[in-house]
Amino acid sequence: MSIIKFTDLLHLSNNDMSNLKLVFNSNWQYDAENQVPEVKAKLGDQSRYFDLLAMYRVGEVAVVQESVKTHNPDGHKRFKNGEIVFCFIPYSTDKDWLLVNAYKVLDNSKFLIEADEECMTEYKPFFGRLVVHFEDKGRNVTVRKEDIIDTISVKTILEHPYNELGEDFPGYENVDLSWNDLRRVLKFKNWQTALENQKAVYLITDTATNKRYVGSAYSDNMLLGRWRNYAENGHGGNKELKALVEERGLDYVKDNFRYSILDIYKSTTDDETIIARESWWKEILLTRGDYGYNAN
Repeated sequence: MSIIKFTDLLHLSNNDMSNLKLVFNSNWQYDAENQVPEVKAKLGDQSRYFDLLAMYRVGEVAVVQESVKTHNPDGHKRFKNGEIVFCFIPYSTDKDWLLVNAYKVLDNSKFLIEADEECMTEYKPFFGRLVVHFEDKGRNVTVRKEDIIDTISVKTILEHPYNELGEDFPGYENVDLSWNDLRRVLKFKNWQTALENQKAVYLITDTATNKRYVGSAYSDNMLLGRWRNYAENGHGGNKELKALVEERGLDYVKDNFRYSILDIYKSTTDDETIIARESWWKEILLTRGDYGYNAN
């Protein structure tokens, strides 16, 4: 089987090839306290571990694209004007890497995260799809030498971007989603079809405290509309959950909340039936007061 070199996919001039840099970024332990202001303004004040592939998978593409360019806590600029940069993140433990960004640096007079740069739009069809093999020797590697770049081979080109890969709907009784998973699966047509015409009583569990919230979806919202609200802001407009997000931030929801379905009903079911069943579950699970997040 013939090997396809990464450089075989490029259509760069000789001058651009001489300015080519490939950046392979390992997962990142982000220390907000020791980051320069430009990075903190983009990535936040909370220290965290960046599993770049997992973040890319759930749709945090913009954060990943920025984080792979900002691994220098001291503010040292990584690139010069005119350089062409292709950014990769870990795809597997077999030294395979996923392309997530490509750009040309136009003005590096500021820190890179604020620098003037131009996305290489002709390579966008490869973002999230092109997987290459590179035997890296370190954690975060910037490859400049042409003889090394020439050894990097194409492993595969995914049919769809990694963050858009479909996922089968498991059945209503088997739904158990983190907040990041919720955001991801609601993009898939099969999930949308399963949820869009269904009334339901659902459960939100805070795994950090074991507190629960029982909610219902009926009228025009249906389950798809209701869960889209949670995916958008983490609280869905609920009084107690909104207060929690305001106090602890959306990252608390991302890290600790899980979503499941208690009862599912056809769209023709009377709303009163849904409301009564919601109240019954609140009583059974003790979600009012100190044991949960239901205000009534």
